[in-house]
Amino acid sequence: MAMAAIRGAPTDLPRSTRWRKGTVNCDFGQALGVEMSLTVIACDESASEGENLIASQHPVFVHGSTSLPLSDAQEFIARLRVATRAQAPEMKSGSVLTPRNRAALLDALPALDGQANIYFVDKSYFITAKMIVLTLAELGERNGQDVHLSGLGRYLTDLLHRKGPRAVGRGRWDALLLAFNDVIRSYARAGSKAASVWPFFVALANARMNCSDRQVSEILTEVWEARHLTLEHVNADPVEFRELDPLAPSLATVSMTWHMRLGVPFEFLHDRHSLLTESVRDAIVAGARAPLSLGEHALPRADLRGIRVIDSRLDARVQVADILAGTGREVAQMAAGGTLDDPLQTVVHEMLDFNVMSSGGSPVDLLVERAPLRYWEDWWARQAPS
Repeated sequence: MAMAAIRGAPTDLPRSTRWRKGTVNCDFGQALGVEMSLTVIACDESASEGENLIASQHPVFVHGSTSLPLSDAQEFIARLRVATRAQAPEMKSGSVLTPRNRAALLDALPALDGQANIYFVDKSYFITAKMIVLTLAELGERNGQDVHLSGLGRYLTDLLHRKGPRAVGRGRWDALLLAFNDVIRSYARAGSKAASVWPFFVALANARMNCSDRQVSEILTEVWEARHLTLEHVNADPVEFRELDPLAPSLATVSMTWHMRLGVPFEFLHDRHSLLTESVRDAIVAGARAPLSLGEHALPRADLRGIRVIDSRLDARVQVADILAGTGREVAQMAAGGTLDDPLQTVVHEMLDFNVMSSGGSPVDLLVERAPLRYWEDWWARQAPS
């Protein structure tokens, strides 16, 4: 199985784990009580702007995580603090990513080899995927067609994301995604004034009428025929599981990669985040553990036992995760500018999550694909029949 065969886990959790507030009941507490050697994966994110995806300051959402034990994380932070002459009570990625501290960061990062993961979500890809999922895939599901988990949804999203801007013009494409973002984001549903669907309908019609690519035109036509489904998101009841926040699906995907890296039961320890309520955390755990396939390929499922949240100031492991996430943002920005061989990109390469959420050939996809990932190859070798 090639890497691309299982890349592209869905951009949201399986429908069975997407509940409204108060209806989640995932019993994993007992398991936490008996697993004395449960591995802790500390997590943090960078460039998170909630459901503001298209008008955001940072085009790539980055999630960093580490399996570094607490004592090792404390030592890592202490050494980095000395090397950078840090004075702040908490080590943050912003301070170590300054030009004067670059050498210290490059010296420190190799200590995390095999114990770090950096996951990328291209925000424009994510919103494109949501447009597919909530329109034509939803309509297909109501008609008995499995577009979402068959692999077709990923294929359509990839094609639309790669070819859409050129086919309809960058201005029209951005207007389309921005209008869809405004309709779906939960603040509009929970607020006193919900966004209207009409700007989205107008932007979609404008893109269809000015499309120069047959394949893109066909996909936009399918979205157009399912456009009425977006009406269900206007004045809908407020939801706890925010549809357009990439954090929850990122955790579900990252859990799969940590399963491939470690192959042992683990829990996430995450920096505090407004999305990570108890019921949402339960839903993520249920989704990470549930059987799932993409086309004919069964996806690796993680033995994720739970998710705890903590103030990053209280745990050195989460501070290491913050540094990883910030470093990921830095190397993604360099890739967007056409640089793929910077020393910082080289030193973190084995830390990159193979399952980048972007279209093939995008800057972050090229960054991940620039060289084989050892942990991926080792995992795949273990799957071969003996």
